[in-house]
Amino acid sequence: MKKGEARKKEILNTAELLFCKKGYEQTSVQDILDRLKSSKGSFYHHFPSKESLLEGICKKRAEEVYLITKEKIENDENILSNLDNLFSGMIPLCSERIAFLLMLLSIFHLPEGKLIRIKYCESLAGQFRSDVITQIKKGHHSGALFCDKPEIATDIVLLLLNNLWVNISDHIISAEENGKEPDLAEQLNIVDQYRFCIEKILTLPYGSMSLTDIDTLRQVTDQIHNHWKKTNVL
Repeated sequence: MKKGEARKKEILNTAELLFCKKGYEQTSVQDILDRLKSSKGSFYHHFPSKESLLEGICKKRAEEVYLITKEKIENDENILSNLDNLFSGMIPLCSERIAFLLMLLSIFHLPEGKLIRIKYCESLAGQFRSDVITQIKKGHHSGALFCDKPEIATDIVLLLLNNLWVNISDHIISAEENGKEPDLAEQLNIVDQYRFCIEKILTLPYGSMSLTDIDTLRQVTDQIHNHWKKTNVL
């Protein structure tokens, strides 16, 4: 790895650590520089702003999640299982990603947060797109599903998956802001609606995809709820 690339990675890792620990709004560029013992010139050589830095972190996160998911389907010949793993991997609602998710949700409805949310969704879709297309093509040729426009279907499905996790996040935030516990049944209802649409697009039997499950949603919801009670804000 070249020196410049190594420095950029170091900035990204340090910033992510601070953003997740202190919060995005509470962390300044100077905080990052102090931790790195670095100059402003070095920072701004790689990132023109704190917002662009967070965009870089989102892109890095999407790449890491994709690589983890890729390992799960590497030697699996089951097309439907591979698709479900890819779809589940794209949804950032899981305990393993809770620190980053909490940081992201804390700025979800701020102007810069909305832009970052879009950038993160684009990064996730960009990482997973090629493999989803490949699996849909294999499924079409094998008869596991019918889809003669895999690129178009993939773009629609990836959009639905991003809308799914954003809608569930909105539901959780809305409940917390109104002093209520998030409704797990409503979250499952949201998942079912999106799952049904995705299965229809790919002409799959009802229940072929899981996307996520009740235990995963419960764990994430509880962690967000407990964090909210401690800080009174995400």
